Amino acid sequence: MYMEQELNNYKSIKARLEEDKEKLERSFSSISTMRIISFVIGVALTIVGVSDHKSVALVIGVLFIVLFFVLVFKHGIVYREEQWTKNRLGSVERYIGRFNEDWRSYSDNGEAFLHKEDVVARDVDLLGANSLYQLISVCHTDMGRELLADELKLKRDVTDNIDARRQAVRELVNMQDFAIDFEAAGMQQKESKSYFDAVIFSEYCKDKNAGIVPKWARILSVFLPLLEFVLLILFLCGVIHYGYPLVGFMINLAFTWLTKTVTDRIMSPFYQLNNSIDGYIKMLDILGKQNFDAPLLKMLRDSVCSQNGALQGFKRLGKIMQAYNVSYNPLVHQILSGLILWDYQLATLISEWKGLYGENACGCFDAIAQMELLLSLSVMGKVRNTCEAHVEECTEGTVEFCGVNIYHPLIKPETVVANSALLNGGVTIITGSNMSGKTTFLRTIAINLALAYIGAPVCGEKFSTNYMKLFTSMRVTDDVAGGISTFYAEILRIKAMAEYRKNNMPMICLVDEIFKGTNSADRIVGASEVIRQLGSDNCMTIVSTHDFELCTIKDKSGKEAVNYHFEEYYDEDTLKFDYKIKNGRCTTTNARAILRMAGFDVKS
Repeated sequence: MYMEQELNNYKSIKARLEEDKEKLERSFSSISTMRIISFVIGVALTIVGVSDHKSVALVIGVLFIVLFFVLVFKHGIVYREEQWTKNRLGSVERYIGRFNEDWRSYSDNGEAFLHKEDVVARDVDLLGANSLYQLISVCHTDMGRELLADELKLKRDVTDNIDARRQAVRELVNMQDFAIDFEAAGMQQKESKSYFDAVIFSEYCKDKNAGIVPKWARILSVFLPLLEFVLLILFLCGVIHYGYPLVGFMINLAFTWLTKTVTDRIMSPFYQLNNSIDGYIKMLDILGKQNFDAPLLKMLRDSVCSQNGALQGFKRLGKIMQAYNVSYNPLVHQILSGLILWDYQLATLISEWKGLYGENACGCFDAIAQMELLLSLSVMGKVRNTCEAHVEECTEGTVEFCGVNIYHPLIKPETVVANSALLNGGVTIITGSNMSGKTTFLRTIAINLALAYIGAPVCGEKFSTNYMKLFTSMRVTDDVAGGISTFYAEILRIKAMAEYRKNNMPMICLVDEIFKGTNSADRIVGASEVIRQLGSDNCMTIVSTHDFELCTIKDKSGKEAVNYHFEEYYDEDTLKFDYKIKNGRCTTTNARAILRMAGFDVKS
């Protein structure tokens, strides 16, 4: 019911934004037409007024030209409003897509951050195609995307400020408009940027020795323009020949060209930011105007809104960049350079800006990335039925995990089956028929653990766990180029678990179809030994298998394995699954039935 209400809410917002967008498009088209008409009439009447000495026509023509410039200004405003509405609509449509399967087509799936060593992220679909990253990401800055990817790879210490983060995410779940606006501003930044590297820019801003205009350049940037204006005034007063100010103009122009490396060294870090600065200003402005209750959210807002903070600094920088845009007109740029050494004036402004705002402003990229991360973590609470996880450290005793009606967030909400489980340290063996749900259950545990560890809502009615280092062995493949077979690749996975086990720290090992890459005799012997070595009070070892011989295994301390299973049933000779976990070991098989389903003639 909650999901249906949320979906209908987003659909209502979408309908309203589509209506606003249509109105703005009509207004944009009308102003474009009026702008052309006013220009043509204004020019025509002005020409008639001047050529025929008709003052009325001249006045009206000038008024139409003034109207043209007013319409140009209005045209720009409507265009920006239209783009903003379009981006907000895009954000809403992305949220709606998360209620169905449309999210699987989102272009950013985190694959760029997925490396060979990220086995858990690959096994559990935390990153990559059809992944958790693809489902929840609202990150559009490079730093935000990388930060979310690192969190999903579980690189951070889970005890580090997790309660503050969980409180912030809880508040953001209910801040629908803020989430839409902030993502829309991120889209604006992404659409307009060109190879802007926030890390390099931040390092430049922090470097006190960079971006300083030399003293000799400061002196000349004042003296030479002043001399040029004096020469121009003297010429206009008839005191000197026009050649003097012309020579001064050429000297200024030559000085600009010959010392261009000086100004470029100061201004080049800002060139790339120029195209995306409006998006950053919008994001900072939205963040700065929002009221929060959670301390972490307040801290992020205050970090950009303090006196001489990032918001104020970027607004000032935006005005400097508007002046810099004049340089894109070669004729105007050369005239300004010859008159006032334009590049040096801009370099001086940027140098002063860097000294006043640089150190605080560079921190805004971290604040924006952190907010994108928190908003991404809140997405699950907006598009799925979730609960807040309770995670505690386990310093001694047996690790525990309890999930009530937990389910996999990447499976269609209308078809996913929830399961409950109460698991403790030691060995848990899960048996079951092919395609009955064993692997999905392991991944359901793992992906919800990942959500819990990073402070996001989890998919279920109740979820509590000790913090355990997560290890998986699921999607194990060979490496032909590296000369590694599937079996040996799995051995390396198991070895990593065993190495960490020596630290006697809480851990959970999820192993799917253990040692399936070798013969049954070796598999049972090898699996039995590995499971005995891993299983302990502070190591929760959960293994899915078809080998019933493993159901009676004991860990190193002599503690017997706990058994669960999945099974199939038949409805009028049709093989079906309920995907519900049950106590005890499996007593049925379905390989022959599945082969017959595939068209093979197999005897019963």
